[in-house]
Amino acid sequence: MQQRMKQLLPKSGWKDLLTVYINWSGVGFVSVLVADRLDSLSGVAYAAHYTDAVNAAIGFNFWLLISSIGVLLYCLVLPPVYWLQANPHYDWISQRLRFFTYMFFLVAFDEGALMVGILLGTMLGVSGRADLIISKSFLFSANSVGILTAMILANSLLWWLGESIYNRQDKSYSGVVTWALSSPLKYRLPSYLLLTTAFVLVLINQQ
Repeated sequence: MQQRMKQLLPKSGWKDLLTVYINWSGVGFVSVLVADRLDSLSGVAYAAHYTDAVNAAIGFNFWLLISSIGVLLYCLVLPPVYWLQANPHYDWISQRLRFFTYMFFLVAFDEGALMVGILLGTMLGVSGRADLIISKSFLFSANSVGILTAMILANSLLWWLGESIYNRQDKSYSGVVTWALSSPLKYRLPSYLLLTTAFVLVLINQQ
């Protein structure tokens, strides 16, 4: 089991995930703190100008859109990447496709990590105007440890998929992509069709 988990881990490793999370969630956390302080010094503090700016800078719907596009591209890119394994001369096409897909996951993860920091800031009460941020429904109608945990897990999944399909250092793929492309076809093809179909159905049936 431990060996299988190691195989599914992207080449960049968990340290990269932790580093990026600390950076972006830290930006969100500090933004909430600073915005609340600036509003308290403002002559029109009741307007919560800067706190509202934090709210306007991010959005769950945008994060969901970018994430959905990334996963959809993931499904579309895997077949040509598999085919191009046997054609090294066209490896640059594989790199381009994987990098383009990776960029959606990168943007989605950074956005999600920023939201995690803001959620943490409001949950810990560092902002006296936390109710303003929550009431705007930029993400949820309430804040809790459960919601924060779910957001962290979902965003970590984006990092895992993105880092697996493209490594910035050597432009290779690793982790789950390597496992998927090297597994027997009799298992790989049905799994691919099932997961892709399920995702597309969920995507087009969203209200």
